[in-house]
Amino acid sequence: MLAFGNPEEELGVEFEVEEFVLGRGTGDQSYVMRTLAPRFVAKVYSDKNARANVGQNSSSNSSSNSSSNSSENTKKNETRISDVVWWDAEPSAKEIDDLLSKALVSVLEIEKQQKNEIKQKVRDALILAEERFDIERHNFRDIGERLEAQAEELAVIAEEQQLNIQKRIEAENALRLSEERLHVQVSELIDSEERMATQAQEMVWLAEDLQAAEQKMKFLANHDALTLLPSRRLCLKYLKDILAEDRTAGEKTAVFFIDLDGFKAINDTLGHEAGDAILVGVADRIRAILAPEDMAARIGGDEFIILLKEVTSRDGVKELAETLIEQLNVPFVLDDTEARVGASIGIAFSLDDGTTPEQLLNCADQSMYAIKKKGKNNFGFFSDL
Repeated sequence: MLAFGNPEEELGVEFEVEEFVLGRGTGDQSYVMRTLAPRFVAKVYSDKNARANVGQNSSSNSSSNSSSNSSENTKKNETRISDVVWWDAEPSAKEIDDLLSKALVSVLEIEKQQKNEIKQKVRDALILAEERFDIERHNFRDIGERLEAQAEELAVIAEEQQLNIQKRIEAENALRLSEERLHVQVSELIDSEERMATQAQEMVWLAEDLQAAEQKMKFLANHDALTLLPSRRLCLKYLKDILAEDRTAGEKTAVFFIDLDGFKAINDTLGHEAGDAILVGVADRIRAILAPEDMAARIGGDEFIILLKEVTSRDGVKELAETLIEQLNVPFVLDDTEARVGASIGIAFSLDDGTTPEQLLNCADQSMYAIKKKGKNNFGFFSDL
């Protein structure tokens, strides 16, 4: 129908349209079109089963010739337009026909685009299926062709011998057997797909296990397997990189050489498992007092190294050494048994005591042995020897 009025009141929506617009409406197959001049709103329905007559809806406002053309076009495309609302000046018959034709073309374009999208999705799915199951697909297709040929031959026999009931029964049985064989092939294809999926998942798990094992091997190549601290090789590499960096005035690297006091007695009395537990506990306590940019390493037995990257004062290093000795003197509890160790620590500074990793470790080691001779469980600087 055609009616004059305000579309905002009629349809309950607001419009700010500068040109012709077509979009989906609230129905499954309905569209809404709007224009500015003449100001006009219409609902367009795409109905596959109904054949509406637009000419009857718009005959009161358009010429008989234009109404006839719109009606024929609508029948051809099975699309109709209704619920038209006009406002301001009544448009001419030609303007009505132009707008309705433009709406029909737009609706058909939208439907055509949707159909093309669906067809494209189907094509993509078929291509993917063919790539994944190429061998099974070819086998399946060959069997289908053979069965189809057999079915066609049987159909010819049935048509030629319509009065021969026995032959028709045989043909039907052959077709049924072909269908059964076809179902068997489909089931085998599904089973093959499931087996392939299972094998693919197993390969993924195996790849993950191999990757984890590779990462673990790389880690253990540069770390101590018991305490998970960096190894001597990784520690020396890190120290070499630190010494190669440009430093501001006053910044140095401090090297701690740590040897545990009383550790051999624990191994001898409580066993190696207790000794290993002590070493892990010592590593944890060392980690807890270091900054993120510093490094601790186990270089063998009960010997550890600490690298302090950016040292600006000797007092700060002294304070850290005192804290470390204090933490290591706290008893370790092993199965309700307390075990105590101490630490003798030798300290060397870059530039002052050496310029290479080997020189600094040697100086720190000499300082540690000096502490051992003086009574253990203390720290000292190489420059004080």
